[in-house]
Amino acid sequence: MKRLSTINYYNTESILLILGVLLLITHYYIFPIDPKVQMIILLTLVILVGVPHGALDFLVDEQTKVALQQNFSIKKFVILYLFRLFSFALIWIFPWVAFSIFMVFSIYHFGETDMAGLLKTKKKSGILYVAYGAFILGVLLLVHLPQIKDTLPVIKNFVENSDLYLLLEANRYLIIMALGFIFIVAIVYQKSIDNIEVSLPQLVRLIVLLAIITLLPLLMAFTFYFALWHSILSVRNIFFYFKSFNNDKKFAIICNKSILFSLLALGGMFMIFFVLNYFLPDMNMLFALLIILSVLTLPHLQVMHRMYQNLNIKNNSLTVLSTQ
Repeated sequence: MKRLSTINYYNTESILLILGVLLLITHYYIFPIDPKVQMIILLTLVILVGVPHGALDFLVDEQTKVALQQNFSIKKFVILYLFRLFSFALIWIFPWVAFSIFMVFSIYHFGETDMAGLLKTKKKSGILYVAYGAFILGVLLLVHLPQIKDTLPVIKNFVENSDLYLLLEANRYLIIMALGFIFIVAIVYQKSIDNIEVSLPQLVRLIVLLAIITLLPLLMAFTFYFALWHSILSVRNIFFYFKSFNNDKKFAIICNKSILFSLLALGGMFMIFFVLNYFLPDMNMLFALLIILSVLTLPHLQVMHRMYQNLNIKNNSLTVLSTQ
């Protein structure tokens, strides 16, 4: 298999970080972005970027099966995908169980995706993925913890006067520092077994990313990381996944083939929303969006995990994509 050379794909990370800095400047020095406008931006980017990046799953799974010399059946893929989707939807009968499962899988997935552009890892990096993902989610959740409580009534009702919440709120920055320290330890450990390299530009990008999601308001911080940063980098990684196997699929062709599944996913989102609104008419819209995205995301995480795992098996790490 041909190993990818270092590729500067329009310096994706830098472009996104510049956009994030511009959002910060706009919000704090030009005009504050109204919360309603923030919600509109979040929903728009989820529809235009977030959902389509997950709609590429069938192409990713097809390439993985081809690489492993296994037969791919679109019918079998759809049935299994829907089974996982509805199975996880049922778990939301127990909201905190479902939320915890979603967080655990997301932590690992964010680590897999972001490490592709941060470090050159050759060996299995599960500890590093978890440490990074926990650090990023820790920053997102803990920095904005009071706003999350006030924005989501279901959480406010649960944590009101809760000793655990009061402990988290009082020590949230200490916890973030602890998670950051664990991430550094994980890098040192990975370096001892993998001889990874961390360049100054990579560290600067990470610091700027952390600054953006820390300083932006709650909705904009989540919009930037989930709908822009994570989704766009995932699409970039998928594109180069095909390139690593000498697959001649062009970016435009890949995107065109995702349109049908994007429309189906959007239809599923609206269907779930109407069901939730019918049975729980007083449900907070942001909480409903969290449920919908988590239900659609879990099968996606499994497809993407197999993609990254396959690259590790082939000793063809996506980390060669990052700009050094």
